[in-house]
Formats: sequence, structure tokens, C-alpha cells
Amino acid sequence: MVLQLSHITKFYKFGKHKQLVLNDLSINFPRFGLVAVVGKSGSGKSTLLNLIAGIEKPSNGKVLIDGRELNYSQIDKYQQSYISYVYQFYNLIESLTVYENLILLSEIKGRTVSLNYLKTITERLKITPLLDCFPSELSGGQKQRVGLARAFLCNTPILLADEPTGALNELLASEVMEFLRFYAKKHLVIVISHNYQLITKYSKMIIDLDSHQNNYNFDQETRYHKYLYQQVSSPLIKIKFYLKRQLLYQKKKIVMMFCSQLFTIIAFVLLLSGINGGWNYINTCLKSNPIKEIIEISKKDYNEINFTDKQINVLKNDSLVTSLNYKLDFSFGIFKTDQELQLESYQVHDSDYIEYLNGKFPSQNNQIMINQETAHKYSLDINDKLYFIIDENTYYLSVSAIIKDYINNGTNIYFSDKFIDLDLKDKITNKSILIIKSKYFKQLSKKYEHDYFIINVHQDYLDSYQTLFEMALMVVICFLIISFIISLILISIILKTILIERKRDISLMLSNGLPLNKARKLFSQETSLIGSIIGFLGSVLAELLLRIINMLNISDKLFNLPNLFILPKLMISSYDIYIIMIFVYTSACFGVGVLSSLQISKMNTSILLKED
Repeated sequence: MVLQLSHITKFYKFGKHKQLVLNDLSINFPRFGLVAVVGKSGSGKSTLLNLIAGIEKPSNGKVLIDGRELNYSQIDKYQQSYISYVYQFYNLIESLTVYENLILLSEIKGRTVSLNYLKTITERLKITPLLDCFPSELSGGQKQRVGLARAFLCNTPILLADEPTGALNELLASEVMEFLRFYAKKHLVIVISHNYQLITKYSKMIIDLDSHQNNYNFDQETRYHKYLYQQVSSPLIKIKFYLKRQLLYQKKKIVMMFCSQLFTIIAFVLLLSGINGGWNYINTCLKSNPIKEIIEISKKDYNEINFTDKQINVLKNDSLVTSLNYKLDFSFGIFKTDQELQLESYQVHDSDYIEYLNGKFPSQNNQIMINQETAHKYSLDINDKLYFIIDENTYYLSVSAIIKDYINNGTNIYFSDKFIDLDLKDKITNKSILIIKSKYFKQLSKKYEHDYFIINVHQDYLDSYQTLFEMALMVVICFLIISFIISLILISIILKTILIERKRDISLMLSNGLPLNKARKLFSQETSLIGSIIGFLGSVLAELLLRIINMLNISDKLFNLPNLFILPKLMISSYDIYIIMIFVYTSACFGVGVLSSLQISKMNTSILLKED
């Protein structure tokens, strides 16, 4: 492998001004050995290393590998196959153990590290006892030895050392240089150093950027060979341990995100289950309504309000109609016991929907049913008598049942026209209103809307409650959307904070050959995993809360409504909502992660890696 710089010029633009850093520099590097780069601050030492590493592009000139110019569209492959680093400030990843730090970059480069080779390197550098430690537990000298071992394990043809002794004392600095000289026996090692006296002890190949020399030739016999790029199948699969460690390392922030979402998740589940349970309760009440299938029909022609025989026969023969009778209207008279009773009357048919508290449906003439409120207010029970006065005639009525009516509030009686005395029936018959039993209210309304007024009290109640619940649902949806947007903003802020804290980690991996799209994917995978954790834990806690509420009958005690909080069955079961919630949080966090990861391309890798 031969590395060459041909007439390299590098300058930076600041508005209309240019700052020249390197000017027409040509270097022919040896195939192996230790080459030192010296010069004062600002002379371009780090820029030179960045050009060799492919982190920066020259303004003019070429970087050649075995006679071929670098292909910057495949710079990640070049960095994987050719380049490894030793940094002045170590750049160890705090969330990983020493062992994981050692193998991370090798895995990115697609190099399999054998345990024997790892053991040889770590024993030579005296860091074997430190493999399970974290960087925060190491001294400066130990960190630098770990950095050296990491670079050696990558086993690339070129090792770049950016002031590896700058933060060390003289003894440790000499130790590091000995290790680099050992590695340079089979590899090309390029070292930046301020310490001219130290570096000259270990290398005679010196590039002095202060001397203004433009041409260096350290390899008199240039022999090229085709060096194939290292094939890396999927670096992300091999560094899954990095994701796991990051989740553990960021657990405080994940808990913070989870706590910020807990209110939204629980509020969503309680509101949704409450609305569903309330709607189920209303449907149950409506289903048990004794006038569920009773429809009243009256004529729109006020000049002739009574029905003709022909009109009655048309309705009676309609397939939508189960039965037809005239309305019996008790409002023509008054009810009494030992006091006058204020009662509303409803004409009903025997039905499975009626919920009996006591007694049964009328089976004899002049038997009626009353609701629970009537029984309570007037102290009535089954078999009690009350009488009805009309046209100075008195008719005795007997209570056959007490029923539960959830819909028609007030004091009511319920009767069947089949069990009303003929004489009484004749006096209370209203021939201007027909009572029809039918399950097809909407079809009848549409069919006869031009000629008749068609009323179903049950349907009116149903429509009213449905309208109210739709309005409530819209309010809940608006509340949840606003809450979710606020939640996403909070999540995005925390995720961006995580990204900012990890800029150096990401820069480290990018400079060692992790493709930009893979770096973005890595962060997006992490954020989606965080979203999954939040959604899953939130769902578990919400379900646990629901079970506690139902187990303690809290809704019954507070609202006199048993089992109010019941999640709806969306597709397969009531747990569908939790699956959807996990999916939504995973997708949302993934989306936020993708948007946040766009900042990775704007990172100045060279500056970040030199920060202490």
C-alpha cells in the first residue's frame, strides 16, 4: 500500500477572505514506518491528517492510494479499509465498557477480532484487568492505552495519531511512542506532535510544516498493488450492543420522557374507555326500553286528522309493520289511589327487552305495569290497585309488574292494548294516532314522510345521546391531539438533547467508516426503540389502572354506573388500542429521530474529535 499526496493545497473561506493552511504540498509516504508531523499551532497538522483520513477534501491537488485518487463518494469504504485513529483526548464512548470500546470500531470496519489477538494486545498494553470497566473509571494513561489498543485491533494499513502524547506526562508519553513504534513495524503510522524533542527519538521521517518545504519523499521505491476495500455486510447488526448500552446509559432521560407521556397515555385510555363504557351503558338502557319498537303515526292533513280504513289497511299490510292499533290515551282522564296521581302512559308490546324488577307482563284485563320511580313515589307494589276516572266512570287497574326504564324519566305506567277492558278502550281510543310495532323506523320514516308524522321516542333518545357522544368524542379527540403534539415536542427536545450529547460518539464512528445513512439509521432505530418502550410501559400501566378501577368498582361508587371503563374492541380484541398506541409512539419517535438525525450531516467531525 502506497499513500501519496500530490500538490495538495487547502484553504478555508470566510466570506470574501481565504485562509491558506497548506500550499502545494506533496508527500510520498513509505509503506510502513513511523512518520512524524510537527509544526506550531495553526500550521495545518490536523488538517493534513483530516485530508489523509478523507474527513476533508483538498482545495486543490490529489490524495492517492496505490496511484489512484480517493473516491469521495465511497469515502466510508476507504475509512473502513485503510484508516484507524489514536486521539489526543481518547474519544472513548462513556456508555460502553473498555471491551466494547475496543471492538466497536473493528466491527464498523468489518474486521473480526480474535480473542487471542485481543488478549495479546491488551496484555501488552496492560489493560486486561480493565476490560469490564467504564471510561469514567480510568486514569488518563489508561484511557490512552485503551485508545491505542482500539486502533491496533482495527489492524488497518494506516494509523493516524493526532497528538497522542499531548495530555500525558513525559513517562506516559514515551510509553505511548514505544507502542506506536512497535505497531509501525508492519503499518504506516503518521503522528502529529508538538514535542519535537520526543518525536525525533522515535522517527527520522519528519514533516515540518513550519519549514515551508513542499516535497517529501520517504519511499524511494514506489510499488503499487491493488488493495481491495474491506467488505462490510451490515455494520449496524454487529454494533447492536451499542444500542443496548445507550438505552441503559440514557435511562434517566427515557424515564423523563415516559413520565411526560404517562399523563397523555392514561388520560387517553380512561377517556376512551369511559366513552365506550358510557355508550355501552346507554345502548343497554335503550335496548331494555319498553317502548323500543313502538312508533306513533299521525296525519299531516289537519283537515282530516282521523285515518281512513284504506290508509289503515295500507299500513297494516306493509311488510315493515309487525302490528298496528289505535293509540290508547289515558290523558283523557285522571288516575287516583287515595291521592291524585300524575302519570304518563306508554303503550307497549310484550318484549324480551323489558327489564323486570318484580312481576310479569300483563295477562288479564286492566293490568298495567309501572316503573321504579312510580313505585317509589306513590308507594305502589305489584297487585296494588289504582283507579282511572273518565267521563264520570271509574275503572280499576291492577299493577302486574314493576319494570326498569332507563330512558323515560318520571312517573309512568305501561300497558298493552290487548289487556284493556273494551269499554275503557273505547273511551280512551285516539283515532288520530296509530301505534305501530316495527324494527324499521328509518325505513318507515323515509317511505311515508310526505303523508304522515312518524315519531319514535326511543330513536329520538338514541339520536340525542349519539349526538352528545359524538360531540364528547370530538372534544376528547381534540384534547388528545393537542396533548400528543405537546408530547411530541417534549420528546423531540429530549431526543435532540441525546443527539447533541452523542455528537462525539457519532463523529468517532463516521470518521472510522460508518456510512452517513447508517449513522442516521442507528439513531432512528434507537429513537423508535425508545418509543416502543414508552408505548409498551404506558399501555401496561394504563391496563393495570383500568383493572384496579374495575376491581374496586370505583365507577359504581362515583357515578352509580358499574363497569364504566371498558376499552372498545377495534379489530380483534380490546387490547388492539394498546397495539395501536405502541405503534403510534414507535412511529412518532422514529419520525422525530429521522428529523433529528439530519443534523448529523452538519457535524464538523474534525472539530468534535479534538474537543476535550
